[in-house]
Amino acid sequence: MTVTLHLGDCLEYMKTMESGSVDAVITDPPYGFGQNIVNVGNCPAYVDEYAWNDAPPTDDYFDEIFRISKNQIIFGGNYFPVLWRKPCRGFIFWDKIQCSNNHADGELIWTSFNRNAKQYRYCFSGNRFGWENSIHGVGLSSNRVHPTQKPTDLMTAIIQDYLQPAYTIFDPFMGSGTTGVAAVQLGRNFIGCEIDPKYFAIAEKRIHEATLQPQLFPSKLTNVEEKQGGLL
Repeated sequence: MTVTLHLGDCLEYMKTMESGSVDAVITDPPYGFGQNIVNVGNCPAYVDEYAWNDAPPTDDYFDEIFRISKNQIIFGGNYFPVLWRKPCRGFIFWDKIQCSNNHADGELIWTSFNRNAKQYRYCFSGNRFGWENSIHGVGLSSNRVHPTQKPTDLMTAIIQDYLQPAYTIFDPFMGSGTTGVAAVQLGRNFIGCEIDPKYFAIAEKRIHEATLQPQLFPSKLTNVEEKQGGLL
């Protein structure tokens, strides 16, 4: 298993990558909401300035994503018109099991997979989280470290359902590193890119800690290599 992390603009990084060099991109790009992200669970992750969220990525970013990857799973797919130009039979709907009308009931995830649409019911509302039959955390403060952080359990389930064990996964908008954590827990190779030094450091720490834990489904790939961004 190899892990490569890069601090910097993912567009410039992707331009150095060969076409079709990664099996799948799983990412959650900025939606362009600016500061209009509702703080849930009184989480301290929401106090920072969201300059990175002032505008969505330009089409150039998505052109590179499609060039360098064989498959794509993109959160917030309804916010990026460039994706509408491509057919999508295999949309994923994440039902967040919300308890408040102030928040979206769920999220649309665009995929390149030619398969039936799929729904995941995973509660992730402030201090409530967990699968439908095991919601927990009620009454606790939110432990998010990034305002748009996705649940690791959900990301793990998606990777397990959609991507083969030997796949290399790339997240060009790595944020706090949830995709990387899920990938290494499942024994997948991972490449991550993050432009914000604060979040890069958080992601690097989380992914490093994940490499020290037993894999959920061990693969035959066992060697963690030193790559740009640090030893993981």
